[in-house]
Amino acid sequence: MEADAASREGNILGSVRNRIVEPADRDIAWCIQLYQSHPAACLQHLRKHYPDSRVVLLVDGDHANLARYAELAAGFRAELVSGEHLMAFSSSHLYVERMLRQALRGNERFYFRIDPDTRIWRRFRWLPEPACAFGTLETVSEAFRDRIRHPPNIQGGCIGFTREVVEGVLASGVLSHQRCVVEARAGWVRCADCEHVAGRGSMLDDYVLSWAVDAAGFPLVQHPEIGSYWRNALPNDALTFAVTHPHKELEAQGKLLDAAASR
Repeated sequence: MEADAASREGNILGSVRNRIVEPADRDIAWCIQLYQSHPAACLQHLRKHYPDSRVVLLVDGDHANLARYAELAAGFRAELVSGEHLMAFSSSHLYVERMLRQALRGNERFYFRIDPDTRIWRRFRWLPEPACAFGTLETVSEAFRDRIRHPPNIQGGCIGFTREVVEGVLASGVLSHQRCVVEARAGWVRCADCEHVAGRGSMLDDYVLSWAVDAAGFPLVQHPEIGSYWRNALPNDALTFAVTHPHKELEAQGKLLDAAASR
């Protein structure tokens, strides 16, 4: 579990020394959470580069679109999991726990949470061997440009976990009503962006996830092949990144693909 990182007392921005080079499809699972979403274009890119990885489409109470999601799941060989609407401040712990539990339904070493507007450009050249969560770390929030209290946030367009971290977070008990709702402002609510969203009765699952990983005793690591941001995707002509976010055009393309499929 050795990583070249700063102390957990500071922002963990180090690189990983021990790596799994060119991980196979069977080593990676992907989860896309859906609510009034159009993930077809995202899934096309994912399947181009990871044709045999396990993919989970996790529906957050969007029952009106279940038939459409079922067609996508069949077409892209994905698992469809439908549940109640949990993306709210009062059920933030349940929303994150449900997503993490999907990882343990398979035997993969790595688990990715991505958005429907995340683009997979190529395969990862390596993934971290030490137990950690990884992605693009934020120390200043993107909406209000506020300093994020420790720990830094892993931006939610693409968050990776080793299996040990998923197991450790779920076993730790940090994803509880007490820790995530009653004591939220001593935990995952740690910048103005979080305060704004929590004040409206909602939640930011990337902030909950990053906080939970740190609270369970695992490091957060910057991965140079992930370029995930809130407002604008980084240029990637040279394929520096395996994954980038956001790509709003993917949702638009997905909507067109869905319309064509329904004709």
